[in-house]
Order: sequence, then structure tokens, then C-alpha cells
Amino acid sequence: MLLRLILLMTIVFSALTGVARAEPKEILVLTWRGPTPAEEGFMNELDMLGVEANFEFFDANRDQDKLAGFLRENLDRLKKKDLIYTFGTTTALTTRNFDFEGVPHLFNIVTDPVAVGLAASLDAPGHGSTGAKMSLPADVILELTEQIHHYDKIAFLFDPREPNAVSEVDQLTAIARAKGKDAVQLRFTPDAAEKELQIAALAPQVEDADIVFLTSTSSFIANSHLLKEIIPHDKVSVSSSTAYMSEGVTVSFGTEYRERGVAAARVAAKILKDNMHPNDVPIDEITTEDATIFINKDSPAASKLHLEDAKNPIKYK
Repeated sequence: MLLRLILLMTIVFSALTGVARAEPKEILVLTWRGPTPAEEGFMNELDMLGVEANFEFFDANRDQDKLAGFLRENLDRLKKKDLIYTFGTTTALTTRNFDFEGVPHLFNIVTDPVAVGLAASLDAPGHGSTGAKMSLPADVILELTEQIHHYDKIAFLFDPREPNAVSEVDQLTAIARAKGKDAVQLRFTPDAAEKELQIAALAPQVEDADIVFLTSTSSFIANSHLLKEIIPHDKVSVSSSTAYMSEGVTVSFGTEYRERGVAAARVAAKILKDNMHPNDVPIDEITTEDATIFINKDSPAASKLHLEDAKNPIKYK
């Protein structure tokens, strides 16, 4: 009886004041390799910002054809969404191939949205899309790396099938060489049948480098146990993603996935609450000052780092 009375009073009050409760926003969440802390941060922060939403989830399970099939089969229904959230570069690029007739597209965990064609610029993204950039600029990453570990030769490990990784490794290589470093690109497709042959061929090239950089690559994260077979435990290894640290990577620069989800939610609120067009909402980027240096406390190579020279906050994982 008390619950009914409260409900009745709420209805009467709304009618008298003319206040209508806003309909929940309908948001499609597309992930590439299952839910991550980024999506948790995104949903929690939206709630904190007062955006009530219903979420529909679809995971591609690292299958681009599966994702495209879902979008194609449900296109008419999905055109009624208020927002489409995508995790990762491949998911975002695949989604961009479909016409949702003006439904805003919010991407997250993308290393360089401009380089891969998702955005015209960080300040004015265009294409009906905006979002949160995952990593620091390539020059900043290399600058932070050299602050704590001097190197002459750097090896960049990447999967050539992933646009995100190719864009990142090309930028890093160009900047490293401009700094006078010996930079080599090492290709690795971890889910290929001949992966053991690849690992055997990569080992001496990795051993010859002073430092190994792992690009932000979904296939590496899904097969991260193989990284220990390629990178010696006492070799300094670096990444712009903390996702590798549980598999022995020495140091990472940037921020956590959950924090990127929070940033993406704040971008989304400008669209869903403030009625801004995504073309007019700048892409959120981690600043150099906000970057954290994450150190793998269990890595034997961590003892080689000169952390006393670091200018950014340090966090052990």
C-alpha cells in the first residue's frame, strides 16, 4: 500500500508541475573481444552524469565478418538507437561501413583515430563520430621511454593485419629513426598455424634489440601468453597498453581501460544531454601531464629502469 501511495503521489506531482520523465537513451555497445573495464567505466560514468540508458550488447569475438553480419541483419532496427559505442579500431572501422542515418557513433580504445581514417582531426572529428583516444602520441611515448631507459636499438612488434597496429608502428618507427635510433619492425601473427616458426625467427632479432615495443594489438592481447616465448624475461619491453602487463611486459605509458571508459562517457554526455553533434565534440586525448608510468613489479627487467628520472607519476602493477 505504501509503495502504491508513493507511486500515485509521484504521478500527481509530475502532472501538477508539468515535469515529464525523460525516456531512457537506447545505446548499442559493440565489443571486439568481450567486455572490458572500459565498458564498465563508460556505463557507470553515464549513470553518474544522469544519463539513464538501456544497453544492448554484441561481441564480435574478434570476427569482423560476424560483426558485419550482425549490423547488416539488424540495420533497420539499429537506426533507432540514440548512440552506438564501439571498442577498438577494427570494430569502429567496420561500423563506419554502415549507414545508420545519423545515429551518433562513439568510439573508444582507438590508438590513432585520425591516422586510420575515423576522424578528420581530434578537434573536429567529422563523419558523425567522436570518442576517446587510447594512447599517447608516438613522440611522447618514445620521449617518456628514453627518460627512464636509454636505448640505441628498438624493435617494434606488431600484427600487420590490424590497422591500429600498422598505424602505430609506422609512426613510432619514423620518430625513432628521426631521433637517430636503429628501429626495426617485427611482424607477428600469433593465431597463425606457423606461429612456432615465427617465434623462432623473431627470437634472435628481439635479443639483438635494447628494448622491445609492443603495439596495441587485439590479437596480441588474446594470445598474450606467447609474448613470453618471444621476449626474454630480462629484456625491457614497453607498450602503450596496460593489458600486456600481466604477461611480463616491463612498462606501459598512458592510463587504464576503465579511465578511458569514463572519458568516453563524458564525451557521450555532450551528445545525449547537451544535444551536441558528434562532429562538434573533440576527441578526448590523454595529455602528457596526465599520463601514468605503469611498472610491472614482477618483471626482472624493471631493475634496469632509471625511475628516478621519471617526471610522470609511477604506479606498480
